[in-house]
Amino acid sequence: MSDWEPDIRTLRCFVTVAEERNITRAASRLNIAQPALSRKIASLENDLKVTLFERSVRGVEVTPAGKVLLDRAYTLFGQLAQTYHDLTASSERPAGTVVVGMPPTPGEFICPPLLERIKERFPDIVLRFQEGFSRELEDLLLNGQISLAVMHNPPERADISSQELLVEKLHLIGCAGSLDRPSYTLAEAAALPLIMPSRSNYLRLLADQHAEKIGTSLNVVQRVDGIWHLKALVRGGHGYTLLTFGGVLTEFHLGTLSAVPIVAPEIEWRLCTAIKTDRRHNLAVSAVEAVIAEIVRELVERNIWH
Repeated sequence: MSDWEPDIRTLRCFVTVAEERNITRAASRLNIAQPALSRKIASLENDLKVTLFERSVRGVEVTPAGKVLLDRAYTLFGQLAQTYHDLTASSERPAGTVVVGMPPTPGEFICPPLLERIKERFPDIVLRFQEGFSRELEDLLLNGQISLAVMHNPPERADISSQELLVEKLHLIGCAGSLDRPSYTLAEAAALPLIMPSRSNYLRLLADQHAEKIGTSLNVVQRVDGIWHLKALVRGGHGYTLLTFGGVLTEFHLGTLSAVPIVAPEIEWRLCTAIKTDRRHNLAVSAVEAVIAEIVRELVERNIWH
């Protein structure tokens, strides 16, 4: 296995067969003869000493071993494409595709001006967006499926480079007019009927940890894994929740949700951009990161986001 030296053409053949689930269609797509394609797949299986496909009269399906190779092949082809962009990008005109991952609520305020400014300033950069929460974005970043993430509390790892955008504080969120005090202690907020995501959620974990430190626990009456459903229940008066102010920017300014800070203790959550360290030199990614920081800074200066 350690002596295996695959060629890109063979891996491309394997990926095409996996995608088409049919040798004949894959051969047509690759513009090669079906017997030649079958020999390439057989040779690949022989080299790896594993079965990559289960054959049937209906076509082929990847085996568990084939799924592993398929995932690695996609990663490899993505890295090769990124390498091409890195090597061919002009030092004066950043170019290439940049895939930006970010949570849904900050994305409402960041994505529109980001797309507009990148089109205006860097016409050779193609932006793509991927929605997700911090745990999911971390995995996508490490797997090379996104170029840059906007995420809370990125992990401290040698292979991830992060830049702080702002420090958000956890807020108590209720329906319109339900919060008539300028702040709540964590103990007071924890005693209210709370609608919260499951414990695997980073923000829930953060709130649980701080509640435990002061000798209490969150009074969670309803678990909801989905920000839009969670906010809809709070708007309807079914309970309260704990979110950053950025999580309810739109609803707060529309007057459909109330938000006041949690104190004693304050719970801080760092919003950052995160990039794989080996992509930090990429001009297009750096340009997009700089524009994101500019947009967030403007929102803070205008007191829209805090």
